[in-house]
Amino acid sequence: MLAQVYGGYSGGSATERSWQGVIPALSKFFWGERSRPGEDKPKLHVPVASEIAQVSADLVFGQPPTVLVGNAEADAATQQRIDTLLSDRAATQLHEGAEACSALGHSYLRVGWDRDIDPDGPLLSVVDADAAFPVYSYGYLREVMFVREWDDAGTVLRHFELHERGVIWHAAYLGDHRNLGRMVPLDAHPETSDVVGEGMFSDDQRGSGVETGIDMLDVVGVANQRSKVWRHLPAARDLGAPDISGVEGALDALDQTWNSWLRDIRLGQARIHVPEHMLDNKGLGRGAEFDLNRELYVGLVCPPDGPLQLEMTQFKIRFEEHAATATALLERIVGGAGYSLQTFGLDPSSSTQTATESWARQNRTQNTRNGKLRHWNRGVLDLTKILLAVDNAQFGASNNLDADITVQFADTVSDSQLTRAQTAQMLRAAEAASTRTLVELVHNDWDGDQIAEEVALIEGEIEAVEPVAGDGQVTPDDGTDPGGSVPGPAVGAPGSQPR
Repeated sequence: MLAQVYGGYSGGSATERSWQGVIPALSKFFWGERSRPGEDKPKLHVPVASEIAQVSADLVFGQPPTVLVGNAEADAATQQRIDTLLSDRAATQLHEGAEACSALGHSYLRVGWDRDIDPDGPLLSVVDADAAFPVYSYGYLREVMFVREWDDAGTVLRHFELHERGVIWHAAYLGDHRNLGRMVPLDAHPETSDVVGEGMFSDDQRGSGVETGIDMLDVVGVANQRSKVWRHLPAARDLGAPDISGVEGALDALDQTWNSWLRDIRLGQARIHVPEHMLDNKGLGRGAEFDLNRELYVGLVCPPDGPLQLEMTQFKIRFEEHAATATALLERIVGGAGYSLQTFGLDPSSSTQTATESWARQNRTQNTRNGKLRHWNRGVLDLTKILLAVDNAQFGASNNLDADITVQFADTVSDSQLTRAQTAQMLRAAEAASTRTLVELVHNDWDGDQIAEEVALIEGEIEAVEPVAGDGQVTPDDGTDPGGSVPGPAVGAPGSQPR
């Protein structure tokens, strides 16, 4: 697929369009190089971009978020319904949406219902950015159209799904790759017949519509990060940018480096040159053959009665140069995407790296995650409200739509136990944190009861230790002068032990 997009299509049917000339710069990339006729040049792709998208999703939804209502007692039923609607299946789809959002820059969470699939509540689905045409206004999603395509020998069936406030429009068009074609009934093709249901009404211009029963859009759009590329286009300035935006050239160079490394390995294989008469002659006009187990590859023309000539050719494999280049490119790619090398299990240790630089590198992933959470916090909050509203409108539920809802994300990026302990020690020495805060810092995976129990144990042990005076002498319990002598049994007296 990379070779097709970067290098353009070669030949093919009339419906295939060549990308060459549309974006000439892509043909200069490693993946834009075309193989010569008769040359089968193998290419290896290093899926770093895919790994970045997976890591991004794990950082945001490695653990499902916790959605809570403000008044747990008054809205206990609503809280229970939220827990049901945002169950494991919804958590899996949120993770899927976050991965697509990192890769494409935007993601859409769509709420619908199908009583044949789930007769008890609404359904959540994820739509990728390359299948959506949104309309934003002041940073808010006003409407969005989703498009699906089916290609049958050049005849293209397109399904348009327009989501507006309170209504969803469906329309099917039959055309080709260049023309939209004519509108056809939804039930005329099995690919679109599944959207036909009860309560739909028709419109000659817009197709078939269905009311959602809620006074809001039933789709949530989430941006990965704000794009600087579209800042001059009002209609696109709210679209997000993928994590790899700006490092595409480094990704292509990494593939080129790995393929150059493999080429050195192929060329560096030892080859033994032997006289031609040592090969097995198959007869006049039929050539000669050899046994692969003998590892004899190239025949040399020399007199049969001459001296036996065996030569070996083996080129150098530049593994150190390739490894250093690949590591530098990886650091550039990961850093350009907003992450630290430690997040990907790479060791950025350097003798010239200061402690401040090391901390800044490690903290970069956390800062990137915080930026993503600002988008996803709003998205999950709006999604929860839409799910509750559709549940009320379509399934007769009685959820409190005015409940105060908050979203809490689990801490999936944390320092090591030693780092947290050292931080707690410094805070204790500076008297800048309470015992409970220090326990929460060191044991960030404990719940409230475990933390409270540990705080009680620590405070109990501190109270059990006798206070120490300023000169280091033990203060007696009877209130006498610390500098005086403390009464005790005489040396040698019964029951006493010498020290």
